[in-house]
Amino acid sequence: MKHSEQLLQTAGETFEYARQYARQKVEYHKLDMAGRMAKVTSFLLTFILTIFLVGMVIAFLSIGLAIFLGQVLESYFWGFTIVGGFYLLITLLIYSLRTRLLTNPLLSVILKSILE
Repeated sequence: MKHSEQLLQTAGETFEYARQYARQKVEYHKLDMAGRMAKVTSFLLTFILTIFLVGMVIAFLSIGLAIFLGQVLESYFWGFTIVGGFYLLITLLIYSLRTRLLTNPLLSVILKSILE
């Protein structure tokens, strides 16, 4: 009789240890995912802010260049048209190389930060 009581007590302790272990594993994975999501979110926010600021710089430089070309060519129309045409060529180039230039590097950075 004493042996079966001791066996039941040991089984109960083992079950409690297993339950605590499972609870700790769940908490660990929650914290791990929260950390990974924070890294991805901070990367994306930094990336978006950087793109926005670079875009602002490019916009002001483009306006300045278009005005300068307009004064040199004595026609603001042609100054802005030349700058617009330049951006059209850049856009077509980026669109044709989008997978190699944008999709693959961005995807690898995001996956790398999630899988670390």
